[in-house]
Amino acid sequence: MTKIWKMGISTDNFIADTVNLTNEEIGIYFRLLCYAWKNEAYLPKDISRIKRIVQNANEEDINYILETYFKEDDNGYFSKAQKEEFEWVIEKSGKAKEAAEKRWSNANAPQTHMRTQSSYSHSHSNNKIINDAFEDIWSKLKTKRGTKSEGLKAYKKIHGKVEPSLLIEKYNAKSDSIDEKKFLAHFSRWLNSEGWTEELLTEKKTEDSFGIVSRNKYANLSLWKKGIKTLNDFDEDIIKKYKEGEISKEAMEKLNISV
Repeated sequence: MTKIWKMGISTDNFIADTVNLTNEEIGIYFRLLCYAWKNEAYLPKDISRIKRIVQNANEEDINYILETYFKEDDNGYFSKAQKEEFEWVIEKSGKAKEAAEKRWSNANAPQTHMRTQSSYSHSHSNNKIINDAFEDIWSKLKTKRGTKSEGLKAYKKIHGKVEPSLLIEKYNAKSDSIDEKKFLAHFSRWLNSEGWTEELLTEKKTEDSFGIVSRNKYANLSLWKKGIKTLNDFDEDIIKKYKEGEISKEAMEKLNISV
């Protein structure tokens, strides 16, 4: 998942745009903006999930904020201005990286000239191994969400660190757990957020004495420790594990949870 930790805010515009809101509504709006920024400028489409993000605020207030300040497409709700800002930052950071790599290449051209041919051969061979591995993974996915090229780009970052069979198994399990496939995360976004570490409710269930299946509240503890929160998680459960010393303060800051 692409994340830019610093979210720019035009205070003049924000104040002007929210002058008609109550303090409660401003809190809802700002919390949704913060959550969206950490999730590639998108909110989930499910209103029950959004209610959790804003700590179960009044549903009428939530609907008003969504209708007034957000638009909707296949990926979820988004603020047009924030989405444009996010895409601009991504593009700018990409160009800065390209410029830095070009400067490094020019500065080291004499030293690297003799190694060009061997480096090319090694790189070409390594790319073929990665591409072949990804082709096999992609072909075995039950649901192919997102573009193949973006999936390959994300896979290159983790090649050799995670078994391909595990990625196939976990993503297919995630697909099976969702009735409407349009809500399934794109494969590239799922890889970037280490989705294979998420423990699905269908994979681990607990039963009470009456045989009723209940939610394992701490199934995603390993994700929380890395500062990653899913839509199935509640802040109070995470805070409990923080107080028990199982989650660091740095991880809580990444989760955007005040303690």
